[in-house]
Formats: sequence, structure tokens, C-alpha cells
Amino acid sequence: MKIAASYKDIKIMAPDDASFSFFKSPFAAHDTGSAVDIAYGDFGSMAVLPVDGTVVDVKEFDSPTPFKDRDFKEYITAILCGELLVKILHVKPAVKIGDCIRAGEYFGTFIRSGYYYFWNFPHLHVEVRRPDDYLRASNNMVLDVPVCVIEKCNNKPENLSVFEFKGEVVFSNNMYALVDCPDYSTFGLVNGYSVKGFLLDGFIPIGEHALQRFGLIGTKQNVPPFKYFKSIGDSYLVHPSSVNLRVFDGNDQLLKVAGASFILSFGKPLIKLVPTQHGACLPQCGEKITVKIAKRIHCMLK
Repeated sequence: MKIAASYKDIKIMAPDDASFSFFKSPFAAHDTGSAVDIAYGDFGSMAVLPVDGTVVDVKEFDSPTPFKDRDFKEYITAILCGELLVKILHVKPAVKIGDCIRAGEYFGTFIRSGYYYFWNFPHLHVEVRRPDDYLRASNNMVLDVPVCVIEKCNNKPENLSVFEFKGEVVFSNNMYALVDCPDYSTFGLVNGYSVKGFLLDGFIPIGEHALQRFGLIGTKQNVPPFKYFKSIGDSYLVHPSSVNLRVFDGNDQLLKVAGASFILSFGKPLIKLVPTQHGACLPQCGEKITVKIAKRIHCMLK
């Protein structure tokens, strides 16, 4: 287990092969940098605890969903850690109130609730809250991110106004495709894809989408490469209208996709390509892909 985030003395742990994100979700707590989504396993598989503590509440409720006749139960597991509480969503708990638990122990199974997009991985949604205020969605207890100096990746000049990532599709189904760009990924305490010393975190759409921001995570020693509308500690939120994202195949032909999702990882970082709709055409395993991101104000991609 490794530290995915922290708040004061509370360390939020994740398996060594986990991926995680602070800004890929439209939940209110992600807008303030107060939540982390930790992804691993499959829907229906075991989820492990991210903290030590005592279970003080378990709630079940119906999550919103656009699908008729589909029952999307959602759950809150509340764990008291000293004077503060850790709130967990998206897991059907196998623990009960009063249980004393430790990080790394099994505590439930991953579910797909109505809060999910079709292309989401199974994950824990984790927040630190006050014990008297943990049910509402909004939160301003900002998490610390375990990202220090971002190492420059190979073959990637730092003075370009267009950032590109070249790689190969390593997985593809009717919900998303995963692209590995080994010469353009950054490795350190946390792995990902960087622009000007910041790791990209979140979904960058092509066109309008409910996710109307993505994150840049780094340190204040560097100047963000894109215009941002909000700073949160060492992170910055960028509106997708500030950038122009395009995806090309091996023949330099423009691909029709909804966008690209960037997520942090302890292991190999991958870029997720999202189709325009469930089942729409996506590149297949082995195909070469180039993802380009440019400042919309300065240049347009072909």
C-alpha cells in the first residue's frame, strides 16, 4: 500500500497497482480538491480499506440514473479516524458499525452506481470530513497530493506550445481504449503524463461535456502552461475551452472521439480514449495513436 493522498495526520492508502484522480469527476468535492478517486480491480471485486479507524455509519441510498428500470444502489461508509472522519462511496460495504478496521483489509465490493459514466473504472471515492458534517456533497478539506518535482520525460521539449503523446493502443472494448506512451510518461512518486512540469489529471473533452475542467498537479515553482481559473494548493483547474485536444491515428488522420482521460498511477500510466457514445468505433490493440494538446488561444491543431 502507498499514500495516494493525505489530510493532516490521515493518510489515504491505495494498493501498489492502483490509479487515482483528484479532478476527473463532477462531484462537488472534486471541484475543491477535497476528494480522491482510487481505481483498481473490477466491478464486483474486493475493495480494500484506505485508512485505519472505526466504522461509525453505513448508509444505502438510490443514486440518480438516466436508465429506466435500473436499480443503482449507492453506499456511504463512514470511518472515524481520530477527530476526523473518512467518507467512502461506490463500495457495497461488508463491514458494520462498531468494527475496528485497518488499511489494506477487505471491506466490501465495487459497484457501478448511477453516478458513473459508462467509461469509468471501478473506484473508491474518498473524502476527509468533520464527524458532524459528512453527508452533504460539498467539502473544502483540501487533500495533499504526493507529487513533488515532476521529472521531465524523454523526447519531449519543454518549449513547445503543442504537447503531444505518441503511443500504442494496449486495450480496447466498446467503452474505452487505453494508450501506452512510454517515451512521454513521467515516473517518480506518482506516474502520469506531464506538460511543463505539471501532471495532467482529468478528462479533456472535444466539444461540450459535463466535466468542464481538468487539473494540473505540480508545484508553484513552475508556471502552468494553460490559462487556469482556479488554484488549489499546488494544483490548478483549467477549463477545456482553454485548450484544443485532438487524437490522430498512425496515418495522421483525425479520429472521432469524445476526448481523452488522464489519470495518475503508481504503476504504468495510460491514456484513456473515450468514444462519442457507448459502442462507437475506437482504435484497436496495436494501432499507433498521437494525442495532441495545444493552447487554443495560440494555435489550432490540424
